[in-house]
Amino acid sequence: MRLGIISDVHGNLLALRSVLAELDAAGIDRLVCLGDVVGYGPDPIECLDLIFERDPMMVLGNHEDALIRPELGRKFREVAREAIDWTRRRLTTERPDLLEAIGRLPGMIYFESKVMIVHDSPIPGGARYILDGGAAGPAFRGVDVPICLVGHTHLPACFRLLEDAEMPVVESHRSVSSKSIDVDFEGRCIANPGSVGQPRDGDPRASYAILDLEAGEIDWYRAGYDIASAQSRAIAAGLPARAAERLALGA
Repeated sequence: MRLGIISDVHGNLLALRSVLAELDAAGIDRLVCLGDVVGYGPDPIECLDLIFERDPMMVLGNHEDALIRPELGRKFREVAREAIDWTRRRLTTERPDLLEAIGRLPGMIYFESKVMIVHDSPIPGGARYILDGGAAGPAFRGVDVPICLVGHTHLPACFRLLEDAEMPVVESHRSVSSKSIDVDFEGRCIANPGSVGQPRDGDPRASYAILDLEAGEIDWYRAGYDIASAQSRAIAAGLPARAAERLALGA
C-alpha cells in the first residue's frame, strides 16, 4: 500500500494540480490529506472538489475549522483572517454543500493499525506546531502506532523516537525534501509532508510525500508549478497581496 500524503494546500489550485499529476504518475493506492485545503489562496472550491473526488483519508485542518467556527478565525493573524473570511463568504454563497462536507471531517484517522493521521498534533487541545525535536518529544506521548502523519507547520520534516537505555531520544530530520527515510514499525515516528500550496522552508515548489507501507519507507518530493500565475490569481481575487507574494519565497 502506497499512500500519497498532502497537506496545507491553502487554495492553491495550480500547485495542487501539479502534485496530483505526480502522484497519479507514481501510481499511489490512496490519497491522504492532512487538512488546510482552504485559506490564503483563491481556489478553495476547486481544490476541495479535486481532493474530495478522490475519496481521500482526510482530516480537519485549523483553517477548515475556522470556516465553520468563525470565532476561531477571529484569532488568526490579519492576512489569514481576511483570507478565511473571504473563503467563508464564497463557500456560503456558491457551495454550502462543501461547508457541510467540511463539518463532517474527523480530527483524527487511524489506518491499518500502523498510521495515525492528524493536522497539527497527536495530542488534542488546540493547534500545536511540531517544529523541532523539542516539540516532537512531548507529542510522542500521543502516538500509539508506528507512524503519525502531521501537517500545519508547512515544513517537511521527520522525527523518530529512539529508545535509549536510559531515556527516549528524538532523532530530528528537517529539510527532508527529496529524501527517503526508513520506517521502523517497531518504533515510532512523526512525519510531515510539508505544504503543497504555501511552503515555508525556503523552497517555493509544492511539497508532498509518499509513504510505502510494504517497503517501510517515506519519500519526500517537490513539484514545480507556475508561481507567477498563482500569485496573479490570488491578487485578482482580492485576497491579501502578502499571501501571494510569499509564494515566490517559500516563506
